[in-house]
Amino acid sequence: MANPFDVQYIDEIAQQTIGSLDCGPFVAAYAEYLSDGLQVPNDGLDAELLHKRYVALLWKYGEAKAQKSYVTDVKDP
Repeated sequence: MANPFDVQYIDEIAQQTIGSLDCGPFVAAYAEYLSDGLQVPNDGLDAELLHKRYVALLWKYGEAKAQKSYVTDVKDP
């Protein structure tokens, strides 16, 4: 790349709804698709479904973490 700040625009790619300020699930979904080497779907991402999915994953992580016995000076938030 000649200029690292060049912007490449891509048409027909999934975007969050106009007016939605919650981009966290979209960033996480894009990162997950790209890290798995998958094509990001261009028919849209369901924000409500993404929220439910990531809440379930975080809940499962919290449950697994609570069941492990470990000693640390770091307090859980």
